[in-house]
Amino acid sequence: MKTFRSRWIRYGSAALYILLSFLSFYCACYKLPVGLKYGINLVVFAWACAAFFVSPQFEHALFCLRFFVLFFFPYLMFWMWSAGIWITEFQSWPYILRGSQNIIYMLTNLLYVIGAVYLFDEDATTYTLISMAFANFAVFVQVGLRTGFPRLISEYITLLLTFADDTGGAVRQMELHDMVYGWGTYVVYYMIHRSFKGEKDIWKFIVSIFFFTLAMKRVAIPGAMGAVIFYWVMKWFVKRFGTRPLRGIITLITVVSIAGLFGYLMIIRSGLFIELAERYDIDLMSRDRLWTFYQDIYWLSPTYLGKGIRFIYNYGSTHMENMDIPIAVVHNVFLELYIEMGFWCWIVWLFYELSFRVKRLLEKFDAEAALGMMAMNVYVFSTYLTDNTSFYFPINVTYRLVMMTWCYEILRYRQKKVVVPVYDD
Repeated sequence: MKTFRSRWIRYGSAALYILLSFLSFYCACYKLPVGLKYGINLVVFAWACAAFFVSPQFEHALFCLRFFVLFFFPYLMFWMWSAGIWITEFQSWPYILRGSQNIIYMLTNLLYVIGAVYLFDEDATTYTLISMAFANFAVFVQVGLRTGFPRLISEYITLLLTFADDTGGAVRQMELHDMVYGWGTYVVYYMIHRSFKGEKDIWKFIVSIFFFTLAMKRVAIPGAMGAVIFYWVMKWFVKRFGTRPLRGIITLITVVSIAGLFGYLMIIRSGLFIELAERYDIDLMSRDRLWTFYQDIYWLSPTYLGKGIRFIYNYGSTHMENMDIPIAVVHNVFLELYIEMGFWCWIVWLFYELSFRVKRLLEKFDAEAALGMMAMNVYVFSTYLTDNTSFYFPINVTYRLVMMTWCYEILRYRQKKVVVPVYDD
């Protein structure tokens, strides 16, 4: 199913999309105004809408719409739950505005993804990778011109060989937090995905791993490795025992994960996590002070109902004047969302992400899609442990994009009666 009938129109459209996406990711490199990418998100979606009205692809549009609902539901839930909190607690307008704005931002990110998939099918993944690479390479060239390319390359090699946190000022400038997590998505994807076209993704993997390691976030690397290992273990399990027990395994993993993450919050709240970090000389980079600062405004109990989405940012910015901490976030998505959304909404969110969405892909597509989603959850959730990636543009765009295009491949080739890897008895 092709939106563009003419090969040259498709090439020109691909070039335009890469240019627009380059500008978006260049914003994520902190080189352009942040708000620009949200405008570009809407442009790409409007472009897809125009293409639909000119030459409607109803089945393809329905596919995109279903994924939009699948990915947007948690944010809608966050806003509705927060609205109840804002009303009952007579919350001030800045809290309401900031929370609503962030939900709208995430909405535009999703519109960008479904627009890209509608326009370019599974090729949207490759085109987006190219635009990310151009943006990251532009920063690489800028840093190289300022510091010297030999120094930059030398520091990068040292970084790889020593797994060091900081090898020098040149490579330090390549630590683009937002971008590195998006590259991690591609690294995981190209290590577990098998193209039904028989294409070799080696060059895409090499590009991804280069920029992923160049920005060196040490928590992201084991997260990506863990996701890949998890995928192959689960794939072996399904091949050995079939898909029938998979639903039960998904439920078991979900329950264990929720219990483990709640225990993780208990360890943080009790101060044991900070104590262990000090004992083993682990630098928390002021996270201990942030977690302690917010400790008095929440409790771990079913009676805790939350403060509303994006409460952390407003509260921190107005109550940290006398603290030598440059940011007001907690660098921990699980803790942040618990404080903001409360016990029950937090539980529902985790259940939806880890169980409902995975089982939905299992039902509508096959085990391959479900296992891919589970692997992406492992990676994305690993970044949640120490950073604020739930609202980062690159990772939110890329992991949803690769899953959509992967499922689209499965669906399209199934319709063509091409054998797809459904691992059953």
